[in-house]
Amino acid sequence: MRFNTNSLVAGLLATASCMAPAVQAAPLDVNQHNLYFLSPHPDDILLTFGGLINKLSKEGTLAQKTNVTEVYFSLSNYTTNHLNELTNKRVFDVSTMRYKEDFEAHMKMFTQWDHFRYKTAGFYDAPLRKYEGSPTAGGGPAGTFTDFRQDEIGIYERIAADVTPILKQDNCAAFVLLANGSHIDHFIVREAVMKAAHDLGAEAKCQIYFGEDQPYTGSNPDNAMDEVNSIQARLPANSITPMTFWIDKQHKIDAFKEFYLSQYDLGYIPPLESTDYETIYKWDKTTYSALQPHAHCQSAYCNLQ
Repeated sequence: MRFNTNSLVAGLLATASCMAPAVQAAPLDVNQHNLYFLSPHPDDILLTFGGLINKLSKEGTLAQKTNVTEVYFSLSNYTTNHLNELTNKRVFDVSTMRYKEDFEAHMKMFTQWDHFRYKTAGFYDAPLRKYEGSPTAGGGPAGTFTDFRQDEIGIYERIAADVTPILKQDNCAAFVLLANGSHIDHFIVREAVMKAAHDLGAEAKCQIYFGEDQPYTGSNPDNAMDEVNSIQARLPANSITPMTFWIDKQHKIDAFKEFYLSQYDLGYIPPLESTDYETIYKWDKTTYSALQPHAHCQSAYCNLQ
């Protein structure tokens, strides 16, 4: 994840009520046995779902589940003090550092190494792909289908194929980021998962939950519902149900400070401190096949079967 502080002050002046779901939230209900956390980058799972994972761990249910994290854009040269040098050594050093940071953070989140399985797909992140999009609210490269090149198309199709067998599983939950902030890599993962769910239709047994990307959401509370509303507009009414729950936010912040040396920036902390809860959004499985194409989908590769 890439983030800068330019929009931080204005975002944090908005009231916390701006982040509240538009409809009454349902109680948190994650009772599935097989949990899949589908992450664009190393650090996104802790930042977005770290409170949920810690809550389940404290409740004593997490260690008995099968927990899998898949990080898709796991080759990188991006650090907070960024040097845009695409050398073998820098890509190796940064990718290795980010893997180590994320794996150690997972051991803290899941309490020990054998309580989770960690996978990386090895796709190039946006800087390595030399992708240039308009800046997001956080400063990273934004994009939708309008901005896809052949590189993005290929990754999108491969992620959709990768998650298809996951979504066929019974007693399964898949957690994916909403793409708040419109980072191109976040958008690719979200839309690939949604395409796979749509194309499977009734064959999809896995429950999909969307999470609010951090620190984008905390820094831009006025826009917290934009992506939720854009997804709901492509579905029958009431297909998306929010679930809001209290978290130990200091636990998440401390883990970010402890493990993510390459990504640490003081600008992350106020957004993470701005809320005492996380919200996930449950997508009604019976409406997977009713999903309509994204408004910016004008090509065959993103049309829904």
